[in-house]
Amino acid sequence: MEGEENRELTLLKGCINGSPIPAFVIGRDHRILYWNRALEELSGIRAQEVIGTDQQWRAFYSEKRPCLADLLVSGALDEIPRWYLNKYAKSTLIEEAYEATDFFPELGVSGRWLRFTAALIRDSKGDVIGAIETLEDITERVKAEEALKSSYSELESRVRERTLELAKSNAELKRTTEQLTLILDSLPIVTYIRQASGDLKFSYLSNSIEEITGLSPRFFLENPHFWENRVHPEDRPQIIRKIKKEQGSKVYSASYRFLAADDTYRWFADFRRIIRLPETGERYMLGIWQDVTEEVRLRQERDMRLQEVIQTQKLSALGEVVAGVAHEINNPVSFISYNIPLLEEIWKTIEQTLSELEEDPPVWRQRKLSRNDIFRNMKEIIEAFKISSARINRVISGLKEFARVDEVGRRSLLAVNDIIQGALVIVGPQLRKNVMTLELNVAPNLPPIKGHLQRLEQVVTNLLINAHQAIPPGKKGRIVIEARHIPSLSCIAIAIEDNGKGMSREIMDNLFHPFFTTRRNSGGTGLGLSISYGIVKDHGGTIGVISQPGVGSRFTVFLPVEPKKEIRLFPTILCLDPDEKFLKGLATLFPHLLTPSFSQPLDPQEVIAYLLEHPEIDLILSEIKLPGITGWDLLRNVKARFPLLNIILYSSDPTLCEPPQDMIGDARCILKKPFSFDQLFLVIEEIGRQRL
Repeated sequence: MEGEENRELTLLKGCINGSPIPAFVIGRDHRILYWNRALEELSGIRAQEVIGTDQQWRAFYSEKRPCLADLLVSGALDEIPRWYLNKYAKSTLIEEAYEATDFFPELGVSGRWLRFTAALIRDSKGDVIGAIETLEDITERVKAEEALKSSYSELESRVRERTLELAKSNAELKRTTEQLTLILDSLPIVTYIRQASGDLKFSYLSNSIEEITGLSPRFFLENPHFWENRVHPEDRPQIIRKIKKEQGSKVYSASYRFLAADDTYRWFADFRRIIRLPETGERYMLGIWQDVTEEVRLRQERDMRLQEVIQTQKLSALGEVVAGVAHEINNPVSFISYNIPLLEEIWKTIEQTLSELEEDPPVWRQRKLSRNDIFRNMKEIIEAFKISSARINRVISGLKEFARVDEVGRRSLLAVNDIIQGALVIVGPQLRKNVMTLELNVAPNLPPIKGHLQRLEQVVTNLLINAHQAIPPGKKGRIVIEARHIPSLSCIAIAIEDNGKGMSREIMDNLFHPFFTTRRNSGGTGLGLSISYGIVKDHGGTIGVISQPGVGSRFTVFLPVEPKKEIRLFPTILCLDPDEKFLKGLATLFPHLLTPSFSQPLDPQEVIAYLLEHPEIDLILSEIKLPGITGWDLLRNVKARFPLLNIILYSSDPTLCEPPQDMIGDARCILKKPFSFDQLFLVIEEIGRQRL
């Protein structure tokens, strides 16, 4: 047994002595029991010098003091903080063990950093018999940590300096940016930056856009299609195509209408340049928008006034020509008029002489002429001379009135029926030659209007002649003359409608231009409508024209009841649809849109009454599925009263889009929901609108 214990002791000594970790062991009396080779190398003290002594302190300190192992053996744990303040900790691995880290200047040339651990050694009974203390040279690690810490401090210092520089630069940049933004936002223009390709996404937009349009910049920045969707449908295809074709660095420009927040269109002048970023090569568009709505309005007013001046000059020159023609015609007509009474006297003498003859002359009998036939025919001829002469004199008087300069003082209150009847006296016989139906619908108790009787008769006469000439030979002609009071406009509307060949949009655009005519080869001068337009404008009114090729035309003369009140009309759409969201979207596309509330179920006669009160309506948009009736029922009733009114029907139900057999072709267009507003706009453009 004793030999085995000796072997274990020898083995234990060999382990401690051969360990690469510096270590020493002390007994209860604090004397060194073991001092291994690794500690010899670290401390430079041979084991033979210290074993059996309590001089373990010599390896670490210049004067005697307790080591960590000494404090544990003595049980003086409360003394550890005194000797190792802020340098020790209780081991988390070994029970009753403590760890400490310290710098020992006596070790080596320039001192060493050691990490040491001390633990008690107990016998089998648990009694303390000594302590072991191991040491780890962490000098290089500490140096590395200090170097790292120094580098970190230096880096931190540099970062701090750089951060201060960046903060200063950022502050300067922010101040400059704020100044530039303030300048850009204060300008009466909108500046923007957007991509030059793809979806043309905006990356910057000045806040002045909100002042001009009422729309926040974020709408443009968040939705790349927001700008495109608010460009007027007429302008959109052209401006998008133009922008995507631009490649060079020169300044490009365009003008278009843009829908503002209040659902009105503003005219934008768009100036832009393509720039390329040198770092990435990306292409951007740098530009400005300028609101030129007022300039466009003034330019349009100027052009309109210029046209009015030109028209006035043309009419003035025409008036001089008319005065000369009237004078030339008046001479032979006066000769005829003055000689009619003489002709009557001569015939009376001849008639009396012939009456006294006992029998008719042989020549009469050969030609089968009776005395009574001759008497009757001569009376009719003389009476026809009188009527024709009176008519010619009246026309000459009208020409003179047209050429007269001093007009204002010669106006008087006129009955509308007298104007129409006066025109019918002149052209009635001519109309009845090939017009099968001539309807006259003059509302009773119409208020009088102030104006020139002969000149307004001339307007109605010209319109009736035009209606007559528009009816092709062989067709059962129909002309309707209608006059009614429109209280909402404080005016009288005189409408002349025919079922003739109608007019294309190109013809309607030039309708009132002097000397424009489609009957040049058959004697047309192109002056009738031009003269009529000037007369109506001179009376403070306007003329509306709606026409369908192959169906007919309707001319409506609007004359104010109060002479000083100007009549302003715009082609307007009436929409019948219970879908409020659809109506709201439609209102953004068409500024002149009416969406009244009618009784339910819908009564077509109520719609007709509304149309009579609003003659500016030239188009009806209607959902086929209406409260109580269908769009086809509405179409049937409206067409019976307004055959020239364009009606577009639509529905999401394909079965409802099929017209009844008796109504095929009555609707100008049938659309199937869902359809885009662009599609609707193109359909309306193709159909054409009323000219006002």
